[in-house]
Parts: sequence; structure tokens; C-alpha cells
Amino acid sequence: MKIRVPRIHSLLTAICLGILSSYPSPSDASSPRQKHRINLEWKYHRGDLDSPPIRNAFNDSNWEDAVLPHTYKLTSINLDDNSDKSDQPTFHRDISWYRRTIKPEFTPGQRVFLEFEGAHQKTELWVNGTYAGEHATSAYTPFHFDITELVLPNQENTISLKLDNRKTDQIPPDGHIWDFVLFGGLYRDVYLVVKDPLHLTFPWEKREAGVAITTPSVSKRNATVSIRSTVRNQSTYVRNFTVVNRIINAGNVVVKKLEKQATAAPGSDTTLITTGGIDENLRLWSPNDPYLYRVNTQIISDGLIVDSVDNPLGFRWFEHRLGEGFLLNGDPLKLIGTNRHQQYPYIGDAVPNNLHRSDAIKIKEAGMNIVRLAHYPHDDSFLDACDELGILIAEEPPSWMELGPKIWMDRLEESTRVMIRNHRNHPSVWGWGAGINHRGPVKRLHYAAKEEDPYRVTMNNGTVWTGQQHSGITDLYAVMAYKNPDRPEGELMFAMEHSGSIDTRETEEFMNRYMGDPNRIGTALWSAHDNYSFKKRGGKYTNLSRWSAATWDAFRLPKPNYFWYKAQLSTEPMVRIGDYRAQKEDEIIIFSNCDSVELFHNGKSLGARTAERHSKNEHIPAPSIIYPFAWKDGILEVKGYVDGEAVATHSVRKPGEPHQIDLQFDTDGFHGYADGTSIVMAYARVLDKNKQIIDADTPLVSFDIDGPAEIVGDNTIGANPVTWENGVAPVLIRIGRSAGTITLKASSDGLKPDQAKLDISGPEHAPSLTAKPFFEPLRLRVDFGNIQQHIEDEWLAWTDGAPDTEERTIRGNWTAWTEGRKDVSKKSFTSNIGLKIEATISGNGTPLNWTHNWGMPGDLCFMAEDSVSTEANGGEISLKLKNLPQGTYQIKTWHHIANRGDAEVPTLQIKSSDAVHNSKVRHAAFLPSYGSAIKVSSAGIGGKGDGNSNKAASTFALTEIVSNGRDAITLYLSANETSGTISLCGFDLTQTKSE
Repeated sequence: MKIRVPRIHSLLTAICLGILSSYPSPSDASSPRQKHRINLEWKYHRGDLDSPPIRNAFNDSNWEDAVLPHTYKLTSINLDDNSDKSDQPTFHRDISWYRRTIKPEFTPGQRVFLEFEGAHQKTELWVNGTYAGEHATSAYTPFHFDITELVLPNQENTISLKLDNRKTDQIPPDGHIWDFVLFGGLYRDVYLVVKDPLHLTFPWEKREAGVAITTPSVSKRNATVSIRSTVRNQSTYVRNFTVVNRIINAGNVVVKKLEKQATAAPGSDTTLITTGGIDENLRLWSPNDPYLYRVNTQIISDGLIVDSVDNPLGFRWFEHRLGEGFLLNGDPLKLIGTNRHQQYPYIGDAVPNNLHRSDAIKIKEAGMNIVRLAHYPHDDSFLDACDELGILIAEEPPSWMELGPKIWMDRLEESTRVMIRNHRNHPSVWGWGAGINHRGPVKRLHYAAKEEDPYRVTMNNGTVWTGQQHSGITDLYAVMAYKNPDRPEGELMFAMEHSGSIDTRETEEFMNRYMGDPNRIGTALWSAHDNYSFKKRGGKYTNLSRWSAATWDAFRLPKPNYFWYKAQLSTEPMVRIGDYRAQKEDEIIIFSNCDSVELFHNGKSLGARTAERHSKNEHIPAPSIIYPFAWKDGILEVKGYVDGEAVATHSVRKPGEPHQIDLQFDTDGFHGYADGTSIVMAYARVLDKNKQIIDADTPLVSFDIDGPAEIVGDNTIGANPVTWENGVAPVLIRIGRSAGTITLKASSDGLKPDQAKLDISGPEHAPSLTAKPFFEPLRLRVDFGNIQQHIEDEWLAWTDGAPDTEERTIRGNWTAWTEGRKDVSKKSFTSNIGLKIEATISGNGTPLNWTHNWGMPGDLCFMAEDSVSTEANGGEISLKLKNLPQGTYQIKTWHHIANRGDAEVPTLQIKSSDAVHNSKVRHAAFLPSYGSAIKVSSAGIGGKGDGNSNKAASTFALTEIVSNGRDAITLYLSANETSGTISLCGFDLTQTKSE
């Protein structure tokens, strides 16, 4: 049970950070941040001991082996038939101990931390027998311990954890009653983190901590981003440093770099803000196109990168307008989604990252665009998945209905703040719950949320049977809409919970009210999955609440509502006959988003139909289609038609006796490599001899496994063998720690068995937990204009920098010549990555003229109005660039002609000489843009010409060139006609590949 944490050496860091070999900025990182997930090789003891097991020499060999995420105890689908009520006095109410050893490698001065994503619910830590501290804010928020002074480098160190999940009125949401279960255990990931003494703080430490990203202004074309970075100096001396923030697109290419320098005294925190933006090729984030950038933040000191982290970034903006509803990026969007608890059968809250992601994938496949996280902050991996998939999030602190004593309220407020600090950078987060479920708004939570994040809305979490019937101090009236609440006058309303019916009919009626009213901005059904509660709602499993509107059962098997939502929200044509839970004795219900459907019984058509419209479904995009038909036997088949063509089909038959098993893995969310912690679902479907799934409880199904994996649970909790409902027997499979093929077999007495295989790659394929690689391309933008005149913003001017004079604005009197010649000018430009590029513009023996115009509004107008030019008749312009690093580049060149007519604009021949081309023609007849400048009189009137600069901005010659890293590359411009001029207004050179 040892872990050896290797140091990340400077060479590896330079490669991982994607820094070009020619980049003169810091490229050696002697001790960058290390982050290692330490979920394996734990020892576990359920219950307290007479004396604390904190000594290194303590013998824990008879303890259970444990892998994180870990639950206090695996339990049956009915929570071991526990008789607790809603205050949960006994279930998992115990102390548990966890131990392991670590062997970190670090140098004197570096800081060593243990980072926890969450633990139920009070956590105390000892390192090598010395008490390190406790965490008791909540079970659902992250925390860390600085163990630097307690660990020895390059030696085994023992960590001992005491988790206390006993009932308390000190830690929210505990102390009262609630409609979910506080499972015990070390149920989220744990990390060992090593940092330089000069480092970025953890984001949850305080309001100004870590990296906080905001987007103060966003439009469809431009976006501003502000990045606040807090750096701690735990050195014994003053440190000078630079914060470098890079905005990186989805292709891992840097599109913006922002930096700022500072000095930090020993023992101090320094907060820096850098602000910039994107005004080229902006991609917005939305459910339909969840484009993600990221921000890489580096701390550079004494020429070395000493810390580096990544954070997600999505550009989007939210608006809430009475009469229009919710708008995302300026467009109306109806929020339709679900609530979610993080629980799974057997393992409770101890859900590995891949199953969190699997839930998000299934929610997205249903077409939903929002999830309310009930009733506590959820796992980071779920929010990561929502960022990537395009699912909006409403998140709230841990509570349910009641208030507690002062320490409870203080910790609830702190939980709110930590939740926001931890998840504020996720573009998927739409707003924060600032009330207590059932109760309504809590002022101190709203004020805390606004201090932490003034940019997002707060929601009141209200009901119609108690509390304020409006948003109160919060921004949005978010209500439990079980009794058809009225919308408060002058306010928008969000149904943060609502019910429906398992046959979908009540679901459709409820949704109709919201889809027809823009001021009812959205809905979140209760709930995505059947989940655990001690409220004893009846049924076979008294501790498993079955929700009539749920889209999946506890094992993530779809219910009829799943297909109803899919028909409303997905764009892919679909048609589905509802299973027996949705049908009536004399009706067949069909879910489809097609134009029409046609139902067949035993091959005979029952006619084509569309949905019958009425007041209870008039606003529904795809109402359910009802066939009056009493199905007794045989086969039903339905076809969906779009524009008269059958595009989707589904068939079912009345099931017979169980005959065989069909076994399949569900790998949604699974990355495919061995990590020892992931769990994948597998389902054994019990079929009749016609391969129709039965519609009853399954017989007992037994599972056997071979390969690097194990079955979660056994016969003591009814996990294996297992019987479940609606013809499906589920099983949970924990992935092992080595590569190989998993073979799972399913069998049942009297049934034909089946098996399924799953190939697993090795753990070496696991991604790094530190900053990801990126490519920072060289870019150089040059405007042929005088610095004293109109130079395009953020472009470099090709000028000698001498004082401007009236004479120099006259054609032909440009002074930026080399050695007195009128046909050659040489300049050295510093590129965006600090590399100097030598550039030469030449007429190759013919004089070059400086052409200046003005009166051109529009994009890139200041670049387009000036140029260096020569006569078309026998003239040529060449542009030579030296010192380019090896790689592939794209160069855009602009050749706009002002004050000219069509007949006076020659087409251009553009050649290139580079590593793979020798005076090769790249553009045989490029037609430049042209137009007339505006002429303005002193009275403010004049000509109507706009100079065509908007056309000029988009009319460029794009040429790919290749540099071998040694020789210059050259572009040659000549005219195909003898009249007019050859013009070069500016160029934009961008590297696309580094070699």
C-alpha cells in the first residue's frame, strides 16, 4: 500500500507545456505542480477503536482493502431494509478509519498538500502520528490540509483518517430531516499535491483565491475575459514573478496571452487581474454547440515555470427578460431538464467519475439542457461533463427545509461560498440556490453568493405551501411546482421541481403550461432517477423512492418519460412504442418527433396518424400519439415519416416465457483504461424465444467475471445473483488496475446464458492531472502605415518611427527606406512569442510608393487604407521573412485599392519560395478589393462611398508556407495586366504546425 510520487523534471514540463524550442520565455520548470490521485491501496476499518490507529507502526493488515470512492458499507437495493425515518438516526451513523502510506518526492521549500473533493462528514487527519487538523464544513465541499511540516521526503509516510458520520446538528444538512440519505465514507477522490513555495492557492480558501475567471461582456462577435489569480509566497524571501494567462481553444492552440508582473513578500498573498479578449473567430458556448476554451495560468519566477493550472472557459451570456423569458447568447431558450441526486445502488454516494459522466451523457441524449443539483454541491466530474456536453447547471448548498443553530448556519454559508469558489469557472453553471429547499430565500446565502459571484442569478428554492410566494431577495422565483403555482406578477418563474406520471400523460399536460408561456422560463422534473430516502413511500422497496416523472430507475434504465422527452427535445428522427407502463388496456401510446406515424399489428396497417391537438398539448412540440387499440397478442410495429419518407421504426411483441439472456456493457462515460476505481454497468436482459424482453421481474441472474475486474457486491446484499424489474438484471463491475479483456457471463436456471467482453487498456493511458499540453503559435501582424497615422489596433507598423510631417503623407515620400534606396525597406519585428523576425519589402529594382488614404469605415479599415505599392506595368513587390522557426504557416495578405474603378484594378499573381516551393504560383489571378473613400465636407456632408473596407477585411490572399528553420521565405506579387497598381496593405502570419 505504498505510493511513490515521481518528480516531474524540467524537460518533461517543457514538452508538456507545448513551448516552442525557439520561444525565449521561461522553458525550464525545476519543480512544477504535481497532482496525483491517490484512490488506491487504502486500508479501511468500519467503526471506532479503543485507541486511535494513528501510529506508523500500527498493524492494519487485518483491515479491509479499500479503493476510493468508498462507501461506509455496501448495501442492498433497499438499504438493508433499514427502518430509519427521515432523520436517519442509525443508517451509516458511525465512525470509520482509513489508512495508507505515501512516499512523495519533493525538495526543501516545496509545499505538500492532501486535497479532498468530499467526505462524510467530519474528517480528522493524522500524518505520521501527528494531528494535522479537521474539516467539518460539510460533506459535499472540497478541502485540503497542508502537511508539509509533517511528511518526510523520499520516505514512507503514514496518513490516518477518521471520518465521523454520526448524527449532529453542527454540520448541514444534518440535524433535522431530509428526503435523501447521508451515506458514510470517503466517497470522492483524494489527491496528493506538491507545489513550489510560490504557488497559486486553492480556489476555495477564500474569496480571492486560486484562479477566478469572469466574462464581463460577451457578444456574438467579441468577448472580454478577466482573470484574477492569487499567488502565495511561502518562501523565506521576496519573490519577483510573472502571471501568464493563456486562453487556449479546443484545438489546444493559444489564441490570447495576458501577463502581469508583481513582487511578493514572504508569507504574503498577491492577487493580480489580467483582462483581455477575443475578437477573432469567437465560438460561443451553448447546449447546441458547447465550445470550450480553457485558461492556462502559469507562475514564472527567475526564468522558471513554478506553477501551472488549467481552468475551463466558455463564452456565453444569460439574460432574463419579462415577456421573452430566458435568453442564452441573445436567443430565447426554454430550460427543460431534471433534478439529480448522485446516489447509485449498492455504493450510495461513492460514485466514480465515469458514472457521474455517464449520468450527464444520458441526460444529454434525452435532449435536456439543464440539471438542478439536488440538494448539495455535486462532484467536479459531473460539472466537467456538463461543460463538455452543453448542459446548464443550477447548484445549491447542502440543506433541506430546516434551519440550524449558529454554527450550522455559519457552515451553511461557508458551504455556499466554497461551492461557488470551486465551480465558478464552469461555463455550464447558470445560477446558485440562495434558499433552503421547501423554505424559500435565505438572505445571508443570497448576499454571500453575490459577494462571491455577482454575475450569476440566485434562486429562492420556494414552495406553494410555505414561505414567500415570490423571489424575495433573490433574482429568480424558483418554485417546487407540484400544485400548479401562479407566477408572481412582474416576475419570471422556474419550476425547479415538478412531477408527472409514469405513463407520461400528466407530464405532457404539465409541460404544456410552461412551453406556452415565455415567462415560465423552464422546468426541472423530479427526478432524473429513482433515489434513496427514508420517507417510506411504500412499495416493495420502502427505502427507494419511485418518482412518477423519473426518466430512469435507480440502475439508470429508461422509463417511458425518457422517450417522451427525447421526442420533444432531440433533432434525430425517432419513434417509440411506449412499454407496458405507459399503455392503457385499450390504447397504444407512441412517442415520436416525426411528421406522422403509422402503426401495424401483425403487418396490417392501423392507419397513419398525427397527434390530436387540444388545449392540454397545444404548445408541445411533439405530443404523444394515441391509437385506440386493445393489444392482446402479436407484433406491433410503428414507422415514423418525415416528408413522406419512413425514417424511423420500432417494433415490440407480447412477451412469452423467459428463454435466454442478452448481456451488454454500458460504457457511457468510461474512458477505457484501467484505473482501479471506475465502475461500469452491465445489463442482462431476459428475453423470450423471439428475443422480446419480458415485462416482469427477472428470475435470479448470476454473474461470473474473468479478467482485470470484479463484481461490486454479492449475495449478502442481493447484488449477485440479482433479480430486478422489467426484464433487466443489472450488475456493477469495478475495473481493475491492469490491461486485459474482461469477460462477463450471465446465467439463470433454465435460460440460455450469454457473455460479453470489454477490452481495457493500461493505466499508462490515464491523462495527467496537471496542465494539459498546448501549442502557442507564432503570430505577426504588420500594417504598412506610419505609427503617427492610422495603424490597426494591436498590429505592428512598418515605419521608421520618425516624427510625422505633412510631406511624408504625400505619395512617394515614405522614409522607411534602407540605405537610401527607394525600392527596399528592412525591418525587425518582435512576434507575439518574443521572437524577432526580419522582414524585407522590395520592389526588385522598381520604386515603391507609399499610398495613404482615409475615410474608410469598417473592419480592418486602418490597415486597408494604407499600402506600399508599385505600378502594375512591369512592377513587382516581394516580401521576405527570415528567422521563422521550423513549421507550417498561413499568411494572409491584403491588397485593397482605394479610389479606383473596376477597370483599374489588376489581378495579381502571387508566388512563394519556401522549404517546399520554388517560385511556385500560389494564386494565378487574385482580384483585390477596391472602393471609394468617403469625402466629408466641413459641414458634415459629402460623398457616399464607404471605401469598401468591410469587403477589404474579408478579401485577402491566403497562402500556406513552410519554413525549414534556416532559410528565408519569400512572397512575390506581380500583376497580370499592365494598368493600375500592385498594392500590399498588410499581412497576418500565423503558425499552424511547429514542424
